[in-house]
Parts: sequence; structure tokens; C-alpha cells
Amino acid sequence: MNTIFTLLMARACCWKKEKDAFGTLELVLLLCVLIALALLFKNTIVTFVSNMLKTISTQGSGFDPASLAR
Repeated sequence: MNTIFTLLMARACCWKKEKDAFGTLELVLLLCVLIALALLFKNTIVTFVSNMLKTISTQGSGFDPASLAR
């Protein structure tokens, strides 16, 4: 009876380790897909961020913090 319990506990520990490793594999695959998408759309992303920063800098130059204090 004791050996069956020991065998079941050993199997449970192995199953938990395998399950944790599967989560790690999913995370690595997800990161690979995200990196591939970023490389694929690199020019589009750079253009978008560049335009957003230009818009922020031009609109920010007309901002007067003193007007908020009134």
C-alpha cells in the first residue's frame, strides 16, 4: 500500500513539472511570434511612432501650464 502511494506521489510531481515546462514553452512561442510580427511590420511601427511623437511635440509647444492654475 505504501509503495502505491509513493508511486502516485512521484507521478504527481513529474506531472506538475511537465505542466510548468509546458507553460514556459507557450511563453517562448508567444515571444517568438511577437518578435516576428514586430520585424514584419517594423517600417509601419516606426512610421506610426514617429508621427505620434511629432504630433505630441507640436501640440505640446502650445501648452501653457499657467492657464491651468487660473
